[in-house]
Amino acid sequence: MVKSMIKRVLLAIVALLIVVAPVIAAEEAEYKLINSLNYHKGMYEAAAGEIYLKVPLGSEAANVGGDEQDTERYTAGVPFAFRPDENGNIWILDSVNKALKLFGKDGALQKNISLANFGKVVRDFAFDGKKGFWLLSAHDGFIYRIDMTGRLVSQIEGFSDARAIETGVLEELLVDMPAMASILRFGDDELLREQYPCDESLSMIEGVGGKLLTFEMGEKNARLLLRSVASPAETIPLSEYPLDIETPEVKYVSAKVIGHDKDANLYLSLTACHEETGAIYRDRIFRCTPAGKILAQKDILLFPCLAGDLPRDRVVTADGKVLTYYVDSDNNYVVAAYSL
Repeated sequence: MVKSMIKRVLLAIVALLIVVAPVIAAEEAEYKLINSLNYHKGMYEAAAGEIYLKVPLGSEAANVGGDEQDTERYTAGVPFAFRPDENGNIWILDSVNKALKLFGKDGALQKNISLANFGKVVRDFAFDGKKGFWLLSAHDGFIYRIDMTGRLVSQIEGFSDARAIETGVLEELLVDMPAMASILRFGDDELLREQYPCDESLSMIEGVGGKLLTFEMGEKNARLLLRSVASPAETIPLSEYPLDIETPEVKYVSAKVIGHDKDANLYLSLTACHEETGAIYRDRIFRCTPAGKILAQKDILLFPCLAGDLPRDRVVTADGKVLTYYVDSDNNYVVAAYSL
């Protein structure tokens, strides 16, 4: 009788342990490191990027310069910027090796434009229609206009504090000037057309009619607007994106307008973190209509960004992939793609 009771008690204890153990394990797994970043369990099934392009770091023509090549310490150890062309090939601004390079998806170098004559370090570049490129040399305060062979077409001065440049629907030059708390717009004649007083919520991505898009971020809500008048600022509200996570300490920490695809769909990203632990609860990219209506969305996993002051860290391909970058353990500059 006693043995039977003891056996039942032991079986009950074992059953309890079987039930309790997964609960304890689940509590211990509330957060974990993925790619050296701290994620909440709600992100464990988020999408990892697929390798789109891989280029070794180095000083050869088929490389791009990294930390070891940047002896003057003009960069953060990675190329300042990259952009896809209309065919899905990637232009990389190899600032360290003073070149603008076009790579195919197979990693083969297709074109190499020398930037040796355009200042100490080119910080950003943008397409000048199909005629060539704009180059931002903020260290020297110039923006250069070159053709597809690298020949200087013209130059504008006065941009020592510029952070980034862009062209869009209207194919006019936009310049981010943080010291002026403004974005400047220049016409094809290179004359200043508009000055947009702004904070960081105003993007250089153009919406309907070439008006700039604003993505305002609150703690639990983000609002997409169209800047209808440059100054004094007037906006048209487009859409809202509430944070549907009830944990009070989880708040939006980033809201970005990424770009457009060839069908004029708009791409956005929103990131939410726990304000005490810093854990990432959401990093979501969206495909939207020009008015901001969501067409598709996906949570994504990233590698840590090695540089916090790049002109941009996410871009959109013509066929609707969102691209970002990282440096892998084999010292390769990797462009990763996320499909929606």
